[in-house]
Amino acid sequence: MIKKILVPVDGSPHSVKAVELASDLASKYDAEIILLHVLLRGHMPDGLKKALEVEVGKRMSDAGNLVNMPQEIMARVGSKKDTQLTIEELDYIGKYVLSSVANICQRKGVTKVERRVEEGNPAKVIIKAADDSNVDMIVMGNRGLSDLQGILVGSVSHKVSHLAKCTCVTVR
Repeated sequence: MIKKILVPVDGSPHSVKAVELASDLASKYDAEIILLHVLLRGHMPDGLKKALEVEVGKRMSDAGNLVNMPQEIMARVGSKKDTQLTIEELDYIGKYVLSSVANICQRKGVTKVERRVEEGNPAKVIIKAADDSNVDMIVMGNRGLSDLQGILVGSVSHKVSHLAKCTCVTVR
């Protein structure tokens, strides 16, 4: 029986697919979903920056202005040189990403959704969150928004699947 599912999200297409799969499972088993966004102190991966720029462009064209993202953060995100953000700015962006994917859960009928933003090494934080929350399953994308370093030293999903005590599903 599946009672709790942990879904690490970074805003990448693969993490969104993971939320969709986890939501399908959670609605079938009446399970709780824990959405987790891990902050990398002071650094926003280029992939997340690009995803936010696309999302903001879409929101601006739909609504004529930025709905949820403070102007000062978007000014920094839009700067091609500056990916060093404060922890408060990264926390806000993490909550924004979680809010976006929580909507997927709601559309699929999942009623128990917890959102967490934590800081640290992604694989270690994911494993600790899974252990601390006694989850039955981790559903995550096989590729996130990280850079070439992930390919060279091993992806987060690879590390998690080898270290987790529960079932791990990676989504492509």
